[in-house]
Amino acid sequence: MRTHAHIRRRGAAGLALAFLLAAAGMARAGESYRLGPQDQLQVKVSDLRAGTGEAYQWQAFTGEFTVAPSGLVALPVVGEIEASGRTTTEVAADLAERLRAKAGLAARPDASVQIVKFRPFYVMGSVEKPGEYEYRPQLSVLQAVSIAGGMQRVPTDLLLRFTREAVQARGDMQELSATRLALIARQARLDAEIRETPVTFPAELQSRGTEAEIARILREERLALDTRRAAVEAQVVNLKYYKDFLTEQIGSLTAKDAKTVDQLEMMRSELSRISGLVAKGLSAMPRQIEASQTIATLESNRLDVQIAVIRARQDISKADRDILDLKDQRRNVALQESADTRIKLNETEAKLEAARHLLRQAEITSPATVVATSDAYAKPDYLILRRRGNRAETLPADEDDLLQPGDVVRVQPRLGAPGPSAAAGTGGPRVLAGQASDE
Repeated sequence: MRTHAHIRRRGAAGLALAFLLAAAGMARAGESYRLGPQDQLQVKVSDLRAGTGEAYQWQAFTGEFTVAPSGLVALPVVGEIEASGRTTTEVAADLAERLRAKAGLAARPDASVQIVKFRPFYVMGSVEKPGEYEYRPQLSVLQAVSIAGGMQRVPTDLLLRFTREAVQARGDMQELSATRLALIARQARLDAEIRETPVTFPAELQSRGTEAEIARILREERLALDTRRAAVEAQVVNLKYYKDFLTEQIGSLTAKDAKTVDQLEMMRSELSRISGLVAKGLSAMPRQIEASQTIATLESNRLDVQIAVIRARQDISKADRDILDLKDQRRNVALQESADTRIKLNETEAKLEAARHLLRQAEITSPATVVATSDAYAKPDYLILRRRGNRAETLPADEDDLLQPGDVVRVQPRLGAPGPSAAAGTGGPRVLAGQASDE
């Protein structure tokens, strides 16, 4: 019993040590990792209150933000900050300095930027589950293949499997292509909403406008644009009608006020005349009192009219503000939807590119050759497709090489001559061409 307990304690200690070492490796990777589009960041800003020593967190900057395709990350107050190609420490320092300059502080606040989600990587070729997977720091080619289900087993019905994969890939491509075209049309409609101009669809859609699916997409986007504009215009028209009503009401009240002024002048003259007669004993005091009461009533009525005019003018000003708020609200909604649409479009295009690679692999691979050389699956060749700016690079790789977010790992059996990785040395992770040395 003591022996078993001792073994369990040693096993638990080993697991704890392995976990701590992995966590330390993750931390070092996060410090040197260079950010890129689709990375999701968690930003926190705080400072110490003088005198109390209490930490105060800036709530406006606490949240998660995504690096845009342009490489910028949009933050409150300071605007867009360059993130692509920089570490989280560099972005945090830039943010703190901008906040210090913006707020006129003597010292920079404490800003922290952490990666909560990396952009995905893709595995294609001779693996069990090719596709898109979530990236993690210090991910090697071999680990990526393991995540994708390991090397593809050579089945007896390989030809049927290739055919099935090709059909599935074509179906995925058709679905992704339709989604992409719908997002492009939506983006064009949102741009028209933001600019308040007629919608103009890209030539890619207009040239295919006779196709039933494309025609449906364009028709729905035009209808959505017209419906939104009509809804806002209807509210604006109602507010304008209300303003016209208030203007007419002000005119009527002004005319009523003028008549009241005339009546007041007449009654004041009458009161003066009656007061003279009362002083001479030619008229009774009740007539003088009645005239005074009439004047007081007219003055009260005039005050009510003036207050009503002021309220009507205030309502006109409020209606003008409501009209501006309606237009601003519609534009803000369109801007937010436009940003979301661009992100979805980028994700769809990345998935579509991966689907094209999968289709090409499924259609080109020769089942007969693969079956005849099944031992080639034991030591496959690896290629990494890495996009650098607008240019794509194809790099030979070994199973210990480290990946970057957004990489596409192509796994293929080693057929015939040794693959491109046969001449490479071993002994730990290798830094690929074009990969930062600190990664």
